[in-house]
Amino acid sequence: MTNTKLADMVAAHGRWLKAEPGGNRARLDNALLSGTDMRGWDLRESSLREADISNCNLAGANLAHSNLSGANLRGADLRGTNLEDADLSHADLREAQLEGANLNGADIWRSNLYGAVVSPETLHRVLGCVRPESKP
Repeated sequence: MTNTKLADMVAAHGRWLKAEPGGNRARLDNALLSGTDMRGWDLRESSLREADISNCNLAGANLAHSNLSGANLRGADLRGTNLEDADLSHADLREAQLEGANLNGADIWRSNLYGAVVSPETLHRVLGCVRPESKP
């Protein structure tokens, strides 16, 4: 996908989010975007199923409520990214940087997190872990 086409699609998605004329939801399923600088982009509610977004810089992006199922996010910079309620099932997150990412409500079923950098607190929260009761 060319940078111009991608920029046009992101702009149309922004109009769609604001319910403005000419807006269209971003549907980037199966897109080849490896290495793209997407810092700070607002892609809430977009579809990136099975997309190759490996080694992308998505720091500070908003991907809340997006479908990233089966996406290749290997080595992606997701620091500070909003992934709240995102579908990350079956996603490849190996070696991804997830420091400060919001994963509240995210679906990480069968995601590969090998080598990903994520705080234990964040991971425990997304997995629904609870602390065992202290015994006297």
